[in-house]
Amino acid sequence: MLESDQLLDFMINKWTESALTAKVLFNASHDILSDPGVQRMLHDRNERFDLIMMEPTNLDALYGLVEYYNATLMGFSSVRINWNSEELAGNPAPIVYEPISPIGYSLDSSFLSRIYNWIHITEEKLLENLIIRPAQLRILQQFFGYSAEKLNELRTRFSVILSNNHYSLGKVRANVPSIIEVGGLHLSEPPEPCDEELQKFMDDAEHGVIYFSLGLDIFIKFLPMDIQQPLLQSFAKLKQRVIWKNELFSVPNKSDNVYVIEKAPQRSILNHPKVRLFITNGGLLSVMEAVDSGVPMLGLPIFFDQFGNLRWGESAGMVKVLDINALNEETLTTTIQKMIENPKYAQRAKEMSQLFRDRPMSPLDTAVWWTEYALRNRNISRMRLNVEEIPLIQYYAIDSILTFGFRFGLIAVSVFFLGYSLFHKSRVRQRFVR
Repeated sequence: MLESDQLLDFMINKWTESALTAKVLFNASHDILSDPGVQRMLHDRNERFDLIMMEPTNLDALYGLVEYYNATLMGFSSVRINWNSEELAGNPAPIVYEPISPIGYSLDSSFLSRIYNWIHITEEKLLENLIIRPAQLRILQQFFGYSAEKLNELRTRFSVILSNNHYSLGKVRANVPSIIEVGGLHLSEPPEPCDEELQKFMDDAEHGVIYFSLGLDIFIKFLPMDIQQPLLQSFAKLKQRVIWKNELFSVPNKSDNVYVIEKAPQRSILNHPKVRLFITNGGLLSVMEAVDSGVPMLGLPIFFDQFGNLRWGESAGMVKVLDINALNEETLTTTIQKMIENPKYAQRAKEMSQLFRDRPMSPLDTAVWWTEYALRNRNISRMRLNVEEIPLIQYYAIDSILTFGFRFGLIAVSVFFLGYSLFHKSRVRQRFVR
């Protein structure tokens, strides 16, 4: 949560960040549509597509393909669904939901928390409408010649949006039928097996194993030494064995209980019965894999959605989160030992795993069924809310609140004046009697 004196700086920085984001997204959309293979496809009159599936948000120029081929539009949200995706699905989200920005995300529903979320979401909507979407419109006009009105109409064409999410991994949301949760879709593939050396390292761990990985995006060599050193010092004090996913083949001052591996078969490691804890930066897929395996997590989030991915787990009792920028050996060691020795973390992880796994269909089967459904039923407008038919004042019941407030105020004023009149008459009568 941001402190009030930080809010202005954050908003200014966010506008700058969004300008950069708009440029990156502009280049991405332009590069895709100008690719020679895509251009050949667009000029080949024999090409036909029944369905086009894409990331739903921020690459609006690609919606032009849907009109060009008269295809069904389907979305796949690779991150947890947010207000932007929900609007595209015809499911306008109340502003008390978390914004896209991880800094504004909060499980707290207090008045201040809701005010912060309202500020963040309002700002994000301004950034979307004033910076990101106009940049995408320029590409749409360049390659397809479509107008802003056509872009707005194309944004309502999503038949189904598959969301890489599951209700057990965060806030429960009120979704329309066209938003389908398929969190854990990547778990349908069988896990990569461990090699013999790694398998033996885990099998022979008398006190259990801790797995440490900062994902594919964070290279250990770029971490400052004041972060690396507390990690090494803490691992050396542990009786557990530690598997460290690390691209560095040689790690100075590494203790004997640490096994360094460049490419880790993460799911096989997490599924091993002796793994007691997963130290992670909180990438969404890694979090899902830990939940699926029932392994508690110690979170060291670094950017974007990682903060939100871990905070839900902290509230659920299977995650502890530390600030990687303020990391020290004592705090890290104490936290690791506490999480391993206290059985509540392992128990909550197992309970969360049960919730995550218990579904009527696997994520893959669910995704396949709804894809075929979208192909069978092109017009599924009844599965979404028509936002244009629900003005903002009605959506938030502002008209009802104002009407109630007016009536309540009218009654209160009437009672006040009636009481005052009776009191005044009583005093006049008393004076007359005297």
